Amino acid sequence: AQQQLPSPSPHLVFTGLQAQTSQEESQPEGSTLYIQCPYTPQTDYDAPKVWYHVRDGGYKILVESNAHTTHTKKGKVTIQDNHTHRTVSITMADLQVEDSGTYYCAYHFGGWYNTLKTISLNVFKELHRWELDSLSVQCPYSPGTNVWCRRGGTGCNIVARTDTTPTSRNSKALGDRTSIQRDTQQRTVTITMQKLQAQDAGVYWCALYSSYGLTRIMEVRLSVSKSEYPLAALWQISAPARFPSRPPPHHVPQHSSLSTFILLLGVLSVLFILALISPIILCVRQHKEPKRRGTREAEDIYEKPEDTAQLDSAERMESPKDDSEDLKYVTLSFKPQLSLEEPLYCNVEPSQTPRKPEDESVEYAVIALK
Repeated sequence: AQQQLPSPSPHLVFTGLQAQTSQEESQPEGSTLYIQCPYTPQTDYDAPKVWYHVRDGGYKILVESNAHTTHTKKGKVTIQDNHTHRTVSITMADLQVEDSGTYYCAYHFGGWYNTLKTISLNVFKELHRWELDSLSVQCPYSPGTNVWCRRGGTGCNIVARTDTTPTSRNSKALGDRTSIQRDTQQRTVTITMQKLQAQDAGVYWCALYSSYGLTRIMEVRLSVSKSEYPLAALWQISAPARFPSRPPPHHVPQHSSLSTFILLLGVLSVLFILALISPIILCVRQHKEPKRRGTREAEDIYEKPEDTAQLDSAERMESPKDDSEDLKYVTLSFKPQLSLEEPLYCNVEPSQTPRKPEDESVEYAVIALK
């Protein structure tokens, strides 16, 4: 709940107690704000110290200390009163865009909150994209003409505005690639930028336009990196639906480059080991090959009997030869024994004819059977 307080404008600050000081603070989303507010020795150190926010014409106390508790935390805001150094320390953690605004560090005296320091806090978004990627940003809606402008020099140049009808033109100009739409029900304004270029990097504002000028609603700091893969970028232009955009640089884990280096080192090590082992294996194979050939040839050589006589006409010898094996097969077939009266014939191949030794004499004999 908001609490109405006396205006902290300078003319209500008690003269001679503390002069009002002001400072501007710009912080990215997710960061922490540290503020120190010193007070003079004339200030009662037991006086309650407060940190409050001005919004929509009202005042909301975020945290307050007292004489009994010098360290108080409420939500993400912490206040600490150091009586020795007479300093009030304020800490706001996990800042968000909606935390932007004007803050006051003050102490309570005589029924009034007397300002020690005024802080104009600007919490901005940091966005990182690759070239040819798209950017979509949502800003809070405010009644009137909402604009998207780019900071440059001392002003902010309007890129798109809600009170004009966007035109579709095939142009590389930033305004032709930017569209703005507002949703009064959801109270949001959506800005879309297509086919980002490196020169699109800069500081942008969601702002409210009026006759008095531009009032900043939200600040965006955009950085655009050149694509590391030009061919992939060309594919992305021709078929963006098939090939999703690469994640922005800040989404890439910090240890990814180290993991890639370790993996590459491992692959190179394996290839190096294989390169050393391959010549050794090849040399051993070449050394063993002659021995294997000699053994194979020795196994293939065998003596063929020169004198092989068939037993008779009924005797047949088959010896199928297999080039891949050294085994020999012999099949013998016998007929019933012949009687002595039957003639006996023998077929002899010329090559199987018994050779006659030159130095032997031949004797013949006739045997008659009775």
